[in-house]
Amino acid sequence: MENGILTEGQQKDTELIEKLLDKIVKKKGFENICANAEGYETPAKIRRGKDNDEFFIPDVTGEVNGRKSYFELGMKSGDERQLVTKWRLLSTIAELKHGKLYLAVPRGHMAFTNRILADYPIKAEVVKI
Repeated sequence: MENGILTEGQQKDTELIEKLLDKIVKKKGFENICANAEGYETPAKIRRGKDNDEFFIPDVTGEVNGRKSYFELGMKSGDERQLVTKWRLLSTIAELKHGKLYLAVPRGHMAFTNRILADYPIKAEVVKI
């Protein structure tokens, strides 16, 4: 697992990423899957800004019918501002590529995820895992 902004801070569990891959990504027929987990090619890094060396790494990316979608684990974070920035950026990029942002939410994180989506203009499909 490669570390970008938030990757280390959230302690993303490889087991949850595998669950995300099995229950959502593969089930929906996505191809060219990249995941920030062992055994997969790491998704492309997305720079935070033009003159900034910081970058975000999506948890999973995949394509279906030439449309690229992004998948993130929707989990509580101590740095809410960075999380919102990442989700807004991924949502915008997905929209430009005619795809979607999917937020896979494990048990205990749904209220937090729904609050973020209600408070900020982020287009995302929420899926329980």
